[in-house]
Amino acid sequence: MNSESKKITFEGLHQSIVQSNGAFNESDLSSYEEIFLLLHGYSEEGKKIYKRLGRKMAEEFKARKVLILAPNGLYPMPRAFPLDKEIEGVEDLLQGFAWYFYHPGSNTFLIDYKIPAISLSSWINKLNRPNLPVTIIGYSQGGYLAPFVAFETKSVKRVIGINCSFREDLMLNTPSFPMDLVQGREDTIIETNLAFERFEKLIERGVSGKFTWVEGADHRLSPDIAQSVLEILKD
Repeated sequence: MNSESKKITFEGLHQSIVQSNGAFNESDLSSYEEIFLLLHGYSEEGKKIYKRLGRKMAEEFKARKVLILAPNGLYPMPRAFPLDKEIEGVEDLLQGFAWYFYHPGSNTFLIDYKIPAISLSSWINKLNRPNLPVTIIGYSQGGYLAPFVAFETKSVKRVIGINCSFREDLMLNTPSFPMDLVQGREDTIIETNLAFERFEKLIERGVSGKFTWVEGADHRLSPDIAQSVLEILKD
């Protein structure tokens, strides 16, 4: 199934582009059986995670009626001053999108993760009138965000993080949905030992799921990482 782009509007925020596995009618999802929401990494876009993972999912599950959605983040990230005379189009202006802004040195959220969590969940809940099962898959910054979107989203089936660290310390409630984490062993962007420790704390709190190390993989959403995600989805 070919991918298509569709413009959407988040609650009280800017319009965004969502990549999907074909055309879909936002007012009627009765022809689908399941929804997959893909959340890209910092300074990336939905098109990229769809290319690296969504396409493989569409091929793997082509016999099933699944809807794969990969929206752009809420906050555009300019690569140059917008009035620069050399800027000819959006491609020259933007380097990607962010879901929120966090400064690790001071452990401070400059723009809170709760804003995109509520915006995304409001959109999915409005879209998902048939109450289809929803799986949320987030890569890097999108992985950090995924559980908090899930807390606000109805009919969540599962959350899968990719090369991220679930912020168990910020979760006031214990997740009622299974959570899995796929982590490249050679990732130098994420503190991998901390990611594992936080995941173990979630398991101690009664959350079901598994932590998968991918040997030889770094922070990139590589084919090996994508295949590990597919294996989890096929369980």
